[in-house]
Amino acid sequence: MQTIYNVGVYARLSREDERESESASIENQKEMLCRHVKEQGWNLYSVYVDDGISGTSFDRPGLNRMIADATDKKINLILCKDLSRFGRDYIEVGRYTDFVFPAIGCRFVALNDGVDTIHKNNDMMMVFKNVMNDFYARDTSNKIKAVLHSAHKAGKFVGCRTHFGYIRDPNNKHKLIIDPEAAAIVKRIFDLRYQGYGHMRIAHTLNDEKVITPRVYQYRRDGKPNPFNENGFWNDISIRQILANEFYIGHLVQNKTGNTSYKNKKTIHKPPEEWVKVENTHEPIVSLEVWERVRQMAESAARPKRTKYGEISPYAGFMFCRDCGFAMKYQRKHQTFKNGNTATYESYMCGSSSRSGRQACSSHYIPLHLLNELVIADITQKASMVEYDEQGLFERVGTLKAAEGQSQLAAMNAAKRAAEKRCAELERLIQSLYEDKVKGKIPEDVCARLIIQYETERREQSEQAQNLTEQIDSFQLEQSNTREWAEVIRQYKNLDTINRDILTKLINKIEVGEKVIIDGQKQREIRIYYKFVGYIG
Repeated sequence: MQTIYNVGVYARLSREDERESESASIENQKEMLCRHVKEQGWNLYSVYVDDGISGTSFDRPGLNRMIADATDKKINLILCKDLSRFGRDYIEVGRYTDFVFPAIGCRFVALNDGVDTIHKNNDMMMVFKNVMNDFYARDTSNKIKAVLHSAHKAGKFVGCRTHFGYIRDPNNKHKLIIDPEAAAIVKRIFDLRYQGYGHMRIAHTLNDEKVITPRVYQYRRDGKPNPFNENGFWNDISIRQILANEFYIGHLVQNKTGNTSYKNKKTIHKPPEEWVKVENTHEPIVSLEVWERVRQMAESAARPKRTKYGEISPYAGFMFCRDCGFAMKYQRKHQTFKNGNTATYESYMCGSSSRSGRQACSSHYIPLHLLNELVIADITQKASMVEYDEQGLFERVGTLKAAEGQSQLAAMNAAKRAAEKRCAELERLIQSLYEDKVKGKIPEDVCARLIIQYETERREQSEQAQNLTEQIDSFQLEQSNTREWAEVIRQYKNLDTINRDILTKLINKIEVGEKVIIDGQKQREIRIYYKFVGYIG
């Protein structure tokens, strides 16, 4: 009895395919395939199209609809121009032609490649074609990446959307020029932060003044409706993103994101060492002085709050109780004496004790003048050590930070190499499995099970290698940061006064212990944690 075929015609075209020739167009594919259906006397059920979608992705609307119809027995034959139209990932194409389609009773025909799953003698040709299509996709992806990387290194802007404050130069799409209206908003944000405003307070200020947000501004400028469902108000996140963007001092930083691979289009954030930075590519909106001060504030653990007098207390955000971990509270008291003279006393005490009493924690009271003396003494001591015994200080810092540092680094590098080696082995195993299956050396069910097992392990090893790379980079950065800290603190060996600017540059936090009596003497432990190196005694 002759089988009646209800045919699903599939056509696909990606942006890369459009460059090849007109013969690859969607209309030409549909015309050729529909004509073949008619010549064979088959029934055309539907035409499924994916236009502008890469063959390395198998999450396509047209393909998904066609597979659903095949699963529901609405079609029993899938017809496409060639295997590359169906997909360019040889593992996924093989999974469909070898497992999925036979399981649901659907015949598959790739017309120009002479592939027809009703015949059992073209398995080797199908595997060869699939692998070649996969190699083509990989090669195309590598060429596109090379072109983009070259543009990045040349300082050419290749983003889809410009940064807030800039527009494309009408005479050169890879060059950006200042948009005066938006640039004024950016400059104001930096100025407010420079004055000590917090991120949320800046956002509230802009909202109170009815300043429009970057996205609203962009669509209004371009005369297009905003497709995003948003409230149009500034928030602390958008403020942080602008304040952290080197673009505003004239530097172009690109290649921050990418795809997992040419087969997986999921966007990932790349580690900083893979970013491509080119300085002075365009006119800055913000001065270098303002930028550096704002970055110092961001890198500090301090989150200054204003006192009831409207001022930012000297050590706000730096001071913590060593016993309970609560932030220390700034206090200012005024006293008037009988003779009419007045005095002001400034101090810090444990915030938990201030809020809940001594049952929560002891006061940890310390006068501001004493705190200033202790901090100045510690900074000048460390600066003198850098000046006269730099190597000794480095050794001390290294001992405190990680006694096992070098062995830890060696272990991480060895583990990373092992993970990368295993990934390469697993890729070779997956490819050889298909070859063995085609040659009849192993059953299909065994092949499928092993492929799933190998692919799962390959992903795990790849993630492990990536995590180890990040750990190694972080560890090496810490080593170089010690020298950077030494160069900064060296400037303060003759320090005699302290202010917030100095604290922000040098210190992450200060922990204050409670007073104890040892051998009749009052003592307390105060720990100063410096930027880059932490606590060094």
